Amino acid sequence: MTISRVSGSRSYATAAFIILWLVIQIILPLVQKFELPTFRYRWARFSWSMYSRLGPRYEVRLFRIRDGGVAEPIPDVSRYVSGYRSPEPLPMIATYVSEEEVHDRFSRLVTHIARDRRDGYTYVASIRWTAYQRPIVPGLVEFHADAKE
Repeated sequence: MTISRVSGSRSYATAAFIILWLVIQIILPLVQKFELPTFRYRWARFSWSMYSRLGPRYEVRLFRIRDGGVAEPIPDVSRYVSGYRSPEPLPMIATYVSEEEVHDRFSRLVTHIARDRRDGYTYVASIRWTAYQRPIVPGLVEFHADAKE
């Protein structure tokens, strides 16, 4: 075997390796990012979107109401949510994988507050989605928990 034949086969092997590596780097994230066979976009933790994900944005208001339905501030709300002043809207970016996790978090929070307070009020978490949520998620979601005396 001559030297030119060895270097030629090395260049073919090198070219094949580079092409295979590029195909894996491009195709694998595409398959992770778009659901097959519909090619519907989905967020994938380890793909191109892991650095550029636009997290859903929302505002949450925590307050309590009596029978009349007028929103009143929750006394000592900082005990449950650090730095929050009830009933003002608190803008947030969802650091969760889905909107359902945000809903679950705040429904559990108002349930906990209601069980802890037991003062006859109804505690409410009002979540208004402001950007980047999925179209099937309603723009405003409220969770109510009764604090029975």
